[in-house]
Amino acid sequence: MEPTGLALSPGFVLQDAAGSRLPAQQISDLAQQAVQALGRVSRLTLDARDARTVLIGLVMAQLAPLDIALAREGATDELAVSPSIELAPGVRAWPDTDSMAEQAGLRLFTSGTTGRAKSALYSLQRLLSGVRQHPRGEDAVWLLTYEPASFAGIQVLLTAAINGARLLAPERSIHALADALRGGTTHVSATPSFWRALLAAVPADLNLPLKVITLGGEASSQALLDILAQRFPLALIRHIYASTEAGVGFTVADGKAGFPAQWLDHPVEGVQLRMREDELEIRSARGMLGYAQADAPVASGWLRTGDLVELRNDRVLFLGRRDSVVNIGGTKVVPEKIEALLEGVEGVADISVQAHPNPILGHILIAQVCCRSGADPVAVEAALKARAIDLLPPVARPARYRFVDSVVLESGKKGRKHVSQ
Repeated sequence: MEPTGLALSPGFVLQDAAGSRLPAQQISDLAQQAVQALGRVSRLTLDARDARTVLIGLVMAQLAPLDIALAREGATDELAVSPSIELAPGVRAWPDTDSMAEQAGLRLFTSGTTGRAKSALYSLQRLLSGVRQHPRGEDAVWLLTYEPASFAGIQVLLTAAINGARLLAPERSIHALADALRGGTTHVSATPSFWRALLAAVPADLNLPLKVITLGGEASSQALLDILAQRFPLALIRHIYASTEAGVGFTVADGKAGFPAQWLDHPVEGVQLRMREDELEIRSARGMLGYAQADAPVASGWLRTGDLVELRNDRVLFLGRRDSVVNIGGTKVVPEKIEALLEGVEGVADISVQAHPNPILGHILIAQVCCRSGADPVAVEAALKARAIDLLPPVARPARYRFVDSVVLESGKKGRKHVSQ
């Protein structure tokens, strides 16, 4: 059942990185205090780097017709030079006293994984349209792995808050998240990149009471879905297609990568899908109202997602992002396809392939590799090179391998910007 308004369940509790427990009533009281402190100001930016403030901001949007921007990591650095005020204890904001809200709602920022971050406009009701009320939802213990102010993070916050669950919001480090997994967590939503890192950080013989595993934010490979099913045979495993612009699109729970081809002809969960020039397009009443900058309007209700797909038998499979495609010696190469072919090499926890400028070929590929504990980097590199020779044409083989502790950015995704050497 879909909620018609934002009403925090009385049983909801947020447990933050410091171990503090914040109940629903206290969140509502702080939101009311913050709205009163604004006075006649109706347009503001919140320092939304923690789950507590994001929840308060969402309740504020329910209480008053405000235009609220939720500033993620990085965005607050630019705002730091401007004077801010404390609307309530721990709630920092930059009020816009020069302009009134053009329309009530929330401005969410994209991750900027492949380029400049954009600001998407949402009404509170549109954000709620992707949230479901679940029977016995109060028995769940959710783990927040996403940035709280990201679209995915907000969906987790709203789901837990409306269903009266307990929400764990530790530091967003693999070590802290792995520790939280051991603390009775039952529901976890994370990017595939985060899942690979979490699997590498948690002993394989540790019995975890996971009931629901959700993947989102990046394409889920068949190899990862199979590993999760083997590791957690009693858990429901699903991958969700959603984005800041498209909202919550659809959910796949059949254990297979991609989605059924028949969904291109028949709307799924009220969402229409189509392929245009190998790119997935989506039309939904749950997506953004538009960009705040109005620099990329949604044409005719269809949103170009930027995700490249291909039809293979009865399945539509994700290939990668259009803006991550790189030209090497006149050949177009998709880094995500290379990662999917190399991630199964023994000893590899995760791998990220990025394009670097090259004066002769235009670009070359460099692979950042995160090894599993105890793996020998020399042996892993040799195995990766052998796999690349077997499965990839010369132009698509990484020219260099770098071994790193993590390939995951603050957003929980892999970086896709072309970088300099």
